[in-house]
Amino acid sequence: MRFGATRSQIYDAQKTARALWEHTEQFWQDDVCRRHREQIVEPLDQTVTDLLRAIDQLAALVTQMRQECEDEGTF
Repeated sequence: MRFGATRSQIYDAQKTARALWEHTEQFWQDDVCRRHREQIVEPLDQTVTDLLRAIDQLAALVTQMRQECEDEGTF
């Protein structure tokens, strides 16, 4: 199981979304923008950050399992 490519795609999408939002905020500066940022953009960004952290943890666990199984000669 490989996580690198998927993680990279998610990270790149997050980076792009952040850049696009920052660009949008240059032109959209009202209460609706502020609410959208607080209710949609920031929670979504945090969820993606949490997802990336979970992928990293899962990848580490899979690597550890693979190494332990190889040491046992069963993988």
